[in-house]
Amino acid sequence: MSTVSPNRPDVVAFMTKASNAMGVALPAPKDVFGFGGSDSRLTDELLEKAIRGEKTATTSWPIPDPMHWGVGDLSVILNGSGEPAAVMRTLSFVKCKFKDVAEDFALAEAEGDYEAYRQGHIAFYGRQKDGRLFNDESWVLCEYFEVIYPRPAR
Repeated sequence: MSTVSPNRPDVVAFMTKASNAMGVALPAPKDVFGFGGSDSRLTDELLEKAIRGEKTATTSWPIPDPMHWGVGDLSVILNGSGEPAAVMRTLSFVKCKFKDVAEDFALAEAEGDYEAYRQGHIAFYGRQKDGRLFNDESWVLCEYFEVIYPRPAR
């Protein structure tokens, strides 16, 4: 679970802005997070790919227990400065061992080919500070999503 509260004033203001722009009252987000951990450059790069519709999937490890969001729920994606920048809707989840992540899912993460996805995630999760060991046997959450705000320029 994110350490950022969905009730943080800038998140609430961003959701109001998104609701007004879309002409519909959006429910409060269930999660607030940024892609790429503490690497602000990577966070911004992945955010832009998501907004453009190139990145439509993300992997989580460890899997939150209990899950605090589900299919259809909204999340706010932060930029590299920690500011709200996009609203996404969860489309589906698959829980599986890392070694069993499907190639089409890995490609939907828009972080390179299948091997680049695997190596990137092994390196990223291997740097986690909670002492857990990440490997092919680790259970991951594979989430498909769509960015609903802002919409990419056409």
